[in-house]
Amino acid sequence: MAQEELLTYRRCIGQQLEELDLLSSIYCAPGELQMLDAGVVADFNEFLQEDKDRPPADLRSHLEYLVKLSLPAKQSVEVRVELPHLYPLLEQARVSVHSPLLGKSREQRLKTDIEQYQSEERVEDAEPYIFQLLSWLQDQIEDLIKRPAEEFVEPPEAQEPLTPAAVHLERLWIYSHHIKSTAKRQELVRQARQLELTGFSRPGKPGIICVEGEPENVQEFWRSIKALRWQKISMVRTESRQRKRVFQDFSEQLFNAEEGVMNMGQFIRFLEEHGVGYMKSELFGLA
Repeated sequence: MAQEELLTYRRCIGQQLEELDLLSSIYCAPGELQMLDAGVVADFNEFLQEDKDRPPADLRSHLEYLVKLSLPAKQSVEVRVELPHLYPLLEQARVSVHSPLLGKSREQRLKTDIEQYQSEERVEDAEPYIFQLLSWLQDQIEDLIKRPAEEFVEPPEAQEPLTPAAVHLERLWIYSHHIKSTAKRQELVRQARQLELTGFSRPGKPGIICVEGEPENVQEFWRSIKALRWQKISMVRTESRQRKRVFQDFSEQLFNAEEGVMNMGQFIRFLEEHGVGYMKSELFGLA
C-alpha cells in the first residue's frame, strides 16, 4: 500500500477514535452509548501504534455503536452509527433510526432528511460530525413526532414509479482469513440469492466476498454471515448510492486456485473487467 494511502487510513481511524471518546463523555449515562463490538477499538489502537504497513483489510470490522437519544415524556429512540474506515475524509457515516414512535412514514422521511443532511451540509467538511448530526437528529425527531403521519404520505397520483436508474444500490466488500467450509460456501450463495444480491465469493485463502443490491438487503446479508463462525472477517469497503450493478448474478469464483490460494493475476483481471480494479489496493495494498 502506498504511504499516502496508509496515512489517510491512519488519520481517519484516529479521528474516529477521538470522536468516540468525545461521544462517550457526552452520552455517559448507563445505556446511552453502546458499542456493538468493543474489540474494534482495541484493534484500531493497535493499528495506529504499529510501525509496519499493515493493510486496512486486516482490521476486524468498522466502528459501530448505538446512541440513545432522550425525548420528551421519558421517551427515547436509538440511533445506529456505522463508520467506514475512510470516514470522515472520503466516506460518509451510515446513520439509521428505527423506532415504533415514528411509524413507517415518518421513519422514511427521516431517512431522506439524514441523507440530505450528509450530502448537502457535510459535503465540504472533512471533520467528524456525528455529535452535530445527533443534536440535529434529536430536534428533527421531536418535530416529526408532533406532526401527523398523514403529512408525510404522498397521494397515489403524485407518486412516480421508480425506474432502475433511480434506485440507489449499495456494494459491500468483505475480506476473510479463509473460506473453506462447504456448508459456509453454500450458505453465502444461498443468502445472496435469497436477498436478490449480485456479486461473487472467492473461497480459499484469503476469502473475498462482494455483494451489491438494495442497501437493506446488503446489510442483512452482512449481519447474517457475520454471525457465522470465522477466524477473522472484516468489512473492507461500503460503496453507497450506486446507480447500477456491475455483476449480473451471484456466483462462486475460483480463479484457478491451487491449494486454496487464488491466481492473483486472474483475480485482478476479473476486477478490472467489471470496472472495480481499484479494489486491488483496498484488498491487498497493490498499486
